[in-house]
Amino acid sequence: MLALSTFREIKQSLGRYIALLMIIAIGVGFFAGLKVTDPALRASMQQYFEDNEFYDFRLISSLGFGEDEIEYIKNNIDARYVEESIAFDVMMSYADSEYAMKIISLPTNINKVVLMEGTWPKYENECLVDAAAFDEIHVGDTIKVADGNEKEDRDRFKYSSFKIVGIAKSPLYIQYERGTTSIGTGVLDGFLYVKNEAFKDDIYTDCYVKLDSDPPIYSDEYDKLIESKEDAVQAVLDKAAEDRYAGIIKEAQDKMDDAREELEEKKASTGKEFDDAKAELDSAKKKINSGKKQIEEYESLEAQLKDGLDQMLSGINQMEMARSVNPAMFDENQYNALMAEYQEKSAQLYTLQSGLEKARKEYNSGKKEYEDGLAEYEDGVKEFDEKIAEAEDEIADAQKEIDDIEEADTYLLKRDGNAGYVCFESDSTIVGAIGNVFPIFFFLVAALVCMTTMNRMVEDQRTQIGVLKALGYSNGAIMGKFAFYSGSAAFVGTLLGFFLGTFGFPQAIWYAYQMMYNTRGVDYYFDPVMLVICFVVAFICSVGVTLVSCRVEMTEMAASLMRPKAPKAGKRIFLEYIPFFWNRLKFLRKVSLRNIFRYKGRLIMMVMGIGGCTALLVAGFGVYDSIADIAENQYTNISLYDMDITLKKGSKVPVHVLEKNGYDTEDYILFYHSSVDLKFGKHTKNIYMNVYDDGADIDKFFDIHDVKGNHIDMESLGDDEIVLNMGICDRFDIKKGDKVTISSEDMKPVTLTIGAINQNFINNYMYMNASTYEKNIGPIPEKKNLFVVVDEGIDSHEAGAALMGDNAISIVQPTQDMLDRVENMMGSLNIIIYLVIGSAMALAAVVVYNLTNINISERVREIATVKVLGFYKEETRSYVFRENILLAIMGAAVGLVLGKFFHAFIMSQIIVDLITFDVRVTPLSYVLSFVLTVIFTLVINVLMGPKLDEISMTESLKAVE
Repeated sequence: MLALSTFREIKQSLGRYIALLMIIAIGVGFFAGLKVTDPALRASMQQYFEDNEFYDFRLISSLGFGEDEIEYIKNNIDARYVEESIAFDVMMSYADSEYAMKIISLPTNINKVVLMEGTWPKYENECLVDAAAFDEIHVGDTIKVADGNEKEDRDRFKYSSFKIVGIAKSPLYIQYERGTTSIGTGVLDGFLYVKNEAFKDDIYTDCYVKLDSDPPIYSDEYDKLIESKEDAVQAVLDKAAEDRYAGIIKEAQDKMDDAREELEEKKASTGKEFDDAKAELDSAKKKINSGKKQIEEYESLEAQLKDGLDQMLSGINQMEMARSVNPAMFDENQYNALMAEYQEKSAQLYTLQSGLEKARKEYNSGKKEYEDGLAEYEDGVKEFDEKIAEAEDEIADAQKEIDDIEEADTYLLKRDGNAGYVCFESDSTIVGAIGNVFPIFFFLVAALVCMTTMNRMVEDQRTQIGVLKALGYSNGAIMGKFAFYSGSAAFVGTLLGFFLGTFGFPQAIWYAYQMMYNTRGVDYYFDPVMLVICFVVAFICSVGVTLVSCRVEMTEMAASLMRPKAPKAGKRIFLEYIPFFWNRLKFLRKVSLRNIFRYKGRLIMMVMGIGGCTALLVAGFGVYDSIADIAENQYTNISLYDMDITLKKGSKVPVHVLEKNGYDTEDYILFYHSSVDLKFGKHTKNIYMNVYDDGADIDKFFDIHDVKGNHIDMESLGDDEIVLNMGICDRFDIKKGDKVTISSEDMKPVTLTIGAINQNFINNYMYMNASTYEKNIGPIPEKKNLFVVVDEGIDSHEAGAALMGDNAISIVQPTQDMLDRVENMMGSLNIIIYLVIGSAMALAAVVVYNLTNINISERVREIATVKVLGFYKEETRSYVFRENILLAIMGAAVGLVLGKFFHAFIMSQIIVDLITFDVRVTPLSYVLSFVLTVIFTLVINVLMGPKLDEISMTESLKAVE
């Protein structure tokens, strides 16, 4: 019968029972839901990384890796997998548009690609494309290497076009960002995977390492694992880079030595040919000289013969004249002898002249051949000398190139070098921070209302308790009835709230985060400890309060319990001592005010319950106000530059790489940038340090001002003073004038004074003048960092892409990228704020309903009395609900004050290393919180009106006896 009575009690007070159940369910759901969201998101991301073997280390060398270096790395790093990779940024042409894409070799073991649509590439000219840029309708199309690429980039691939066979996503890109590049607009539009064989080069750009264990991501255990392996991996990387450098030098030196040896051999063989030719020319010259001498001899002999013939001819002529004059005196024999000698000498002359002519022809021919041969020889010698000189110059240039080859720069990147991995940690950390603070206060409000509800129920049931005691039921049995009532509501509410909250909250938040992240769905995360905590707290707030209230009632006799409690003695309230105010009130207003302040317990519970809900609304709206405009404020009002550039080598003003790209010295500022450990008391924090030249025009690039907007003049600082960000100062309670110590591996500890505290939202910085650095630390190292502003109308990404193509520049970071990244991160958190505000509104509605229900229940006789006195329906409602409205206004007013402090406490607990929140609550948020609370009360009043109409005057006014 007692059990039946208990179930009948639940049925008869179903509204109160459901309200109690819903309050517990909302409290538990919000508490458990937000508490498990962070671990649920991390557990799901952990599973995604494990499934796809996300890397632990990424090894990069400026000289790349050959097969030998990759083999060395694999043999000397203790890991589950070590895998090489090739990746290049290339402009790709598709459907009359060009896209800047990263072409990556398809991995096998590490950073496994997830195929969304289509098939895996089977042939070298097939590819997978980014699911963020393409979808299934593009499968089967062709994407081409754009003709506008540099020849060097086009020549990296065996094919000029690739067939799209699948759509994929990659663990390397878990969020929307694809990174920056030196081509196109400066921002990558997506990625494209091809088989290794599609590349012409056999040099690998990256090498990934996956260690042989999978500790939870972002955990101390994981950090310790990475720390324990980092030095060994770095040593292997350095050795591989040294081997690569030595191999390149040796290969180039061997080629040059072969060329030099070939040149020497050519010199030797060609020299011998030239020597033989020279010997032949000398021999020919000797022959020519001999022929010339012979011609001269012939000519001399010819002259002698001609002279002799002339003399003979003259003698013959004289003899013939003498014969004609005196024939008798003519000597015929002498004449014949002279004629015979003349003819003989003429024959000799003819023979001699024939020989001379032949000798002359041979001489002229030999002379011409000699001269031609000599000219050819001299031309050959000259050409050979020129070729030798050219070859020697080429060898010298090759040697210079070898000498100019720099040793490899190595980069050992961990997961924190991946933008998506880092952003997810920040996002989940904020969720966790909110989950650590908001739900507790939420649960406290729910617990407070539960306590009020059960305490009032026990008081309402005192007569029934007396009857049960009179019937002989034990105290334990009677208490068990009420404990079951509240306990069953707590049990069902806890189960309902826990499972709905732990399922719904992570799903809802991850749904919002999928605007930024593209990995996998979030798995259900069951936390048994959290379930036990929820049950314990819920039972304490319901059953515990019930037992305490019953225990008090059990001390009275049954006869006393069956009598109604004597009404509380009336007394004047403090407003009655203000005649100017009190005397002007109507009677019913006075009654309402007396009722409100007469029952102080109910007043406190009502005000605290409603005030708690209002405070939650204020805090929820305030968190939104504190994070909404951080990025815009940082990159509009503080960081005025358009690009943050890092040079490969230090520079002096002017920076020539900027000058040749059309920038004036007014368009950039060069400064020294480093990281240091800042120590204050027991606190130590690694922050960035910027050192500016004395008198530098900083204001054009960076507006240094305090939280009130007052400009901070760097020139006004003392020679041992620095400027520090407000985020660090607030976190460590550092004030202006305090002394802090900075140090690093390359810097001995130095104590400096805080000369000013500036407002900054993104990253943690300290600023100092060059003279301060030189006085307290020493000579300033090479300055490699620049802030650059671009002309209005010029896209910073395109300007950055143009600069990234210069070998003198290492990194170009457009501020627009950081602005977009932070805005998206903050924007994705809105869903959390909406959940907080929505849950607070739901709790507020249930709390107001429950407290209103209690208020009506305990005033049934009073309401019946005013009905008997002739109050109309609307007058009765106005009489009762007027107090609710006043209590709601009072509670909302208290909630505004509580909300301000609660919001400040929440923001002090939400600590994100790279972000300082703009802690504030806008006037609109206060107004919305107040108005919503009052609106909830008005709506509940309307809904509860019929309950007033159902109160029976005759039944309610019957004497208990």
